[in-house]
Amino acid sequence: MAATAAVPLLGLSASLCVKAATTLGVFFVALRKHRQNHQHLRQKQRQQQGSDKTATAAEEEHIHTPPILAGPRPCMGDLSVTETVVNLVTCAPYFNMAWRVTKQGLAKLSVWNRLFSVSCSFTGLCALAYHLSSGPVRNFFRRLDYTAVALSAVSLTCARARPRPLFACAISAVLAPFQPLLVAAAHVFGTEIAFMRKALADPKLRDTHFVHTLAGVGAFTAFYADDWFPQVPYLHASWHILSAYATSLTPCLIPVD
Repeated sequence: MAATAAVPLLGLSASLCVKAATTLGVFFVALRKHRQNHQHLRQKQRQQQGSDKTATAAEEEHIHTPPILAGPRPCMGDLSVTETVVNLVTCAPYFNMAWRVTKQGLAKLSVWNRLFSVSCSFTGLCALAYHLSSGPVRNFFRRLDYTAVALSAVSLTCARARPRPLFACAISAVLAPFQPLLVAAAHVFGTEIAFMRKALADPKLRDTHFVHTLAGVGAFTAFYADDWFPQVPYLHASWHILSAYATSLTPCLIPVD
């Protein structure tokens, strides 16, 4: 019996380890690439010292910095009308997340649950605005898009956690416009821990947790792949679908009280 009970525990622990290893692995690979690019730039600057400074400055602008280090900036997507249409259509799953919260009746229970539902819709609206925008205003909508994702992660923490970490969530909400990726990462990690613990306690949730894990890892991969290989179409749309689907499985974490 003990051996049988240990199997689900090992499976859930393995899925969490996969998430952590994927996150850390991609981050350190990105950091190493960033350092290599920086060293390459410094070497060329020394070689071209005394030459045209404009060329060096232009080259520096093209040095790729991972999004976790550079912060929000316009992606290289929407390179064609077809890709823009696909990116717009794949914003729909964010509104489906809000609908799922309402469908389960959770939005009627507390202001925090309603806030999570609204934040899902807000994320979809920001994504639509970003992909419809062009010119300098696109930079603003890109940061707003990142901030909306971070605030959705914060609102989910407020909805699911007991007791509610209101002070930590308030600090996170203030920091979200400035460090949205770090805020989102911190709250997503907390949600993953909570999901794993609930799946351990409730065997009926283990399949849902497994699918959530696969979708989350796929979304994380698509996010970084879109940043490193912007010429590949529809990676950003894949991020939309996978991230929204992974999040749509989390309302089971919200207590009915």
